[in-house]
Amino acid sequence: MRSIYVCIGCAALYLPPEDMAYPCLGLTASPAHCTGPGCAAAVREAVALCGLPQDKLGELARRAVGLEGQPRRPRLHRRPARGRRAAAAPGGGRGKLR
Repeated sequence: MRSIYVCIGCAALYLPPEDMAYPCLGLTASPAHCTGPGCAAAVREAVALCGLPQDKLGELARRAVGLEGQPRRPRLHRRPARGRRAAAAPGGGRGKLR
């Protein structure tokens, strides 16, 4: 299965070739940024600030979006906001015919 990547610069999802190379353009794909203008510069700045390699930043971005690692579980029990009425049960609302 191919991996879907997340651009750190613009938050776009992209799917590079499996060998991570664009032979017709002579470029290699990055696991941290797309080919958008300014995205490569944003990732270079992020690497300089945090000191992590691009591979690790790409992995962290995929995990933050939910594409990698354990899936997030939705919250099943919601508490109503303080001072508000509880939500009505399904079909429990009043209508004109009742």
